[in-house]
Amino acid sequence: MRSFWILGIKPNSMDSAKRGKYGEWLGERYLRRKGYQINYRNWRCKIDKRLEIDLVCENENVLIFVEVRARSEDSLVTGYDSMTFKKRKALGKSIRAYLKEKKPSNRTHRLDLIEIDLPTRSKTKPKIFHHENIAIS
Repeated sequence: MRSFWILGIKPNSMDSAKRGKYGEWLGERYLRRKGYQINYRNWRCKIDKRLEIDLVCENENVLIFVEVRARSEDSLVTGYDSMTFKKRKALGKSIRAYLKEKKPSNRTHRLDLIEIDLPTRSKTKPKIFHHENIAIS
């Protein structure tokens, strides 16, 4: 996995697309360190490409769907609070599409949220919060 710092990308110089990719990279690295197995990164439904899941993982025989929300640390809305009813509903639809398409052997699944506060100054480190088993609408 490539390091974003090696590529010369600094937190305060990122547009929203780079910030999202960097956040997903940080989230994946964080989950790997916790012992999670990453099955898919940016999974998309074959039938409806709008249905997307940031990370699909496994840990202790539980299938875990992960939404990553990266924001600058001085953002007015937290990553957790940015998970609106509409977004949860879309994630629920994506999860059902994944389960129908892949037919995984895991009987248990859940939705997690990785919230990443990206620093506005380059000397500080990002803060990562892992919210497990959040409600799916």
